[in-house]
Amino acid sequence: MPIRIDDGDGAPPVKPGTNAHELLSVLLEHPDMGFSPKELADLMEVPHSSVHKTLSRLADDGLVRKVDSHWAVADDVAASRIANAVSLREIETEYGDGAYGEDDGWAAEVPDLGENA
Repeated sequence: MPIRIDDGDGAPPVKPGTNAHELLSVLLEHPDMGFSPKELADLMEVPHSSVHKTLSRLADDGLVRKVDSHWAVADDVAASRIANAVSLREIETEYGDGAYGEDDGWAAEVPDLGENA
């Protein structure tokens, strides 16, 4: 019998409003760049030691990677983010024409199901 495979509890990988979320957000904005912990600390205005510890935890979770002395978002995380952006663009192209708010006269053809419907 097949079973459902779940690799987590459905919780986001980082909690919004935390240093981890802020760090990951900065790195996701620049997926092709690496930053030193000092540069990240300066960008986020948090202590260098907090940045270093948080980056280590994110690396343990597979969300970031270290290249020499610089940190970047993990390749698969960046690829997922890019795929999501492409999907959203395709949805916008397909359905973002504003037609959903327009009345094409179809409402007049819908049968009245009464007040108990």
